[in-house]
Amino acid sequence: MVDFYERRTKEHIDRVRACISLLAPLVEFAVELIARGAVHDVSKFGEEERIPYIWLTEFHRCRCNGTAFSYPPGMQSQVDEAIAHHMRSNRHHPEFHADPNDMTMTDLTEMVCDWTAMAIEFGQEDGSARSWADRTIGSRVHFNQENRAFIYKTIANLELLLRSRSDS
Repeated sequence: MVDFYERRTKEHIDRVRACISLLAPLVEFAVELIARGAVHDVSKFGEEERIPYIWLTEFHRCRCNGTAFSYPPGMQSQVDEAIAHHMRSNRHHPEFHADPNDMTMTDLTEMVCDWTAMAIEFGQEDGSARSWADRTIGSRVHFNQENRAFIYKTIANLELLLRSRSDS
């Protein structure tokens, strides 16, 4: 369980960093974006998140495999607290901000890279973050029109870059 968590989380972070590397040459904030990639999700290895996220990762692995799973007593509340801590500690999550429209272009770009990494991991829409955006924007998170446009433009750029990389 621990080995799977470590491997899966490191692979996720590597996918985020790969997406950031593809987008960085296109943006004015490349240095900041690359620096953000260097610390992406590092809080998942910290004391507040590590153990609960090991259990959360196992929950999702079992759910995907159709295997029965239940948290040990008291773990669900620890998982909930760890998720809240993660959202409050990482700028690429809208929940970090009092208003998601306070997110910078760097925050939004890292968020798109995070969503893309998840889509790649789960084999969704050829690795596009578009369905993540469609499910999130307007229902769970309310971005203004400018931020929506930026998010979808970033997704489109990343789709093209990923497609051209896989065609090579």
